[in-house]
Amino acid sequence: MEKDLLEKEAAVMEEGREEDFMVVKLSKPYRFEGKEVTEVDLNGLEDLTGADMISIGRMMRKRGNTDASPEVTMEFAFFAAMQATGMPLEFFYGLSMKDSMRIKTRVNYFLVY
Repeated sequence: MEKDLLEKEAAVMEEGREEDFMVVKLSKPYRFEGKEVTEVDLNGLEDLTGADMISIGRMMRKRGNTDASPEVTMEFAFFAAMQATGMPLEFFYGLSMKDSMRIKTRVNYFLVY
């Protein structure tokens, strides 16, 4: 999946389109708290710090997550997206599986590259 994202980003750059890779377009409009959401802007990940990662780790442990590499889990991605966007955790938990994977993949991509 990571390879697909890199290829998509390269194609966008070749075509000269101004598309922000950190803005996740949802597969279909998502209704949350009476509002229709069509995309999630994860550019706020740039502003998160090591202290935020520690805080996310603590929140995950309180919820019973004991993964050896929590930063690659869906739960970590949702917590990071929550902090980056200001949207509540429930917003991310309600996304379709397809859109959940898009968020997770984009957060993982951000952390690695």
